[in-house]
Amino acid sequence: MSLGLGKLLTKLVLPLSAALALLALALLASAFGRRRIATPLLAVAVLGLWLASMPAVAKRLAAALENVHSATPLAQLPAADAILLLGGASKPALPPREFPELVEAADRVFHAARLFHAGKAPLIVVSSGPMPWQRHLPAEAEGLGELLGALGVPASAVLREVESTNTYDNCVFSKQILDARGARDVLLVTSALHMPRALATCRSAGLAVRAAPTDYWVAGDEAQTLDLLPDVEALTITHVVLRERLGFWVYQRRGWIKP
Repeated sequence: MSLGLGKLLTKLVLPLSAALALLALALLASAFGRRRIATPLLAVAVLGLWLASMPAVAKRLAAALENVHSATPLAQLPAADAILLLGGASKPALPPREFPELVEAADRVFHAARLFHAGKAPLIVVSSGPMPWQRHLPAEAEGLGELLGALGVPASAVLREVESTNTYDNCVFSKQILDARGARDVLLVTSALHMPRALATCRSAGLAVRAAPTDYWVAGDEAQTLDLLPDVEALTITHVVLRERLGFWVYQRRGWIKP
């Protein structure tokens, strides 16, 4: 299956697309006078989208993934040979953008720099290449490497892996670079939601990685009545969580994550 087709199929089964598909089927059934079919389809679509958009639901789903690998306080984190920073933290410099722009997951870059300055590792490998349909653009790793430089990380301490297009590639291609530098103990930096799949994939690829998660969606939030009302951010969180769950399942089926 191609990367583009895989991303399309993934989007189709996630909450928003699934709800819209059910609504379309409900309208079609109603147009043909099949009210007994249209009504439950409509109810499932609305209820499903409401639940996916509730902060109370989204936070529980996210916490279940983010707590798989708990964060170790910086002062207690043992030193390693290298830091592996996964991409997904910026958008490419496409017009009207003159430069790459940071996104929600940009905490990954700042955390990698923080670890470096705390003396946790002397080397950072940045892993992220362009998508197949963006081969005319510089790899994301190039821009993230420049950002690390702006954060005070010396250019000599940053290596770029510029061929990967997914998490599996991140692990496999980065292993070659890390092995060549003799790095046997690696701190893996990525978003907390992404960490379970990324860590399992890297270990299955033969990398000795330890989790250094960041970019948490759920951070000590107390439950409140408003958590029962639909919210755009909550829908985004649910979308990301379900995508990660689906991605983990697919990686297991493809043998990229081994028991």
